[in-house]
Amino acid sequence: MLSLGVDVSEKRGLDVVLLDGSPRPRRVARCGGAEELAALARKWKPDVVAVDGPPAPARSGHLRAAEAALARKAIHAHPTASDNNPGWMRVSFEVFRALGAAGFPLYRRGSAAGTAIEVFPHASAVTLAECLPPDRVSKKEWRRSVLAANGIQAVALRSLDEIDATLAALTGLIALRGQFTAVGDPEEGVILLPIPVLPQTPYRRCPAPQGTASQLRLPGQTPCACGDPSCNEKTGGEFATGHDAKRKSLLWKRARSGEEAIEELRRRGWKLPPGMR
Repeated sequence: MLSLGVDVSEKRGLDVVLLDGSPRPRRVARCGGAEELAALARKWKPDVVAVDGPPAPARSGHLRAAEAALARKAIHAHPTASDNNPGWMRVSFEVFRALGAAGFPLYRRGSAAGTAIEVFPHASAVTLAECLPPDRVSKKEWRRSVLAANGIQAVALRSLDEIDATLAALTGLIALRGQFTAVGDPEEGVILLPIPVLPQTPYRRCPAPQGTASQLRLPGQTPCACGDPSCNEKTGGEFATGHDAKRKSLLWKRARSGEEAIEELRRRGWKLPPGMR
């Protein structure tokens, strides 16, 4: 199964992440606009495209049924009005139109396979974690930790936009398995959530983590991100004790034949292999 997640921005373009069910994102890229995204979807042939944005304005008023349903669970989204919506929403409308022309019609009901679905990364994170973000933790740190708790190694994701695109793609994968619920009016646009049923009561805030935000860990330890095929260690952090050195050694080997490893070494502040600058 392939799920393409899309984070929508008016000024920064469209961040896209392709997940195939394995721990690491298969592709991470950025598109300049809706038509470029549609071309990429034709090329990559995902089973679902999950877009962080609405497909169309509300039919009337200043709030869609989907946003009202989330608000009743203490999950607050930017309202989609019938007119005068912000620029990023208008970009989202264009994205769904382009995807429809590319063979991914807007999801309304039934199976999500072969459709373009609307998702909301904040809502996906809350429903997966079963609580609202704790106090004094950044969006980026919180959502990265939710991905880690659900088996996605997000250490190479550099921005909140890429993290949100990954949460969108994860929601798409879960939707393909049929383990989702859709809130809202199908004729107006529904938001898909990565859980079968919403709780009866509103979500409450997670307990504040002990220590700094960088020490935030959700229940359920995740595999070590060192990349060594023989490593079976579980950790509440990014690496098992001492395995950051394993990661650096692996990157050194890859750096001589690929820019991706060089980029990660530089991002982490690690030296390049001897003889490389």
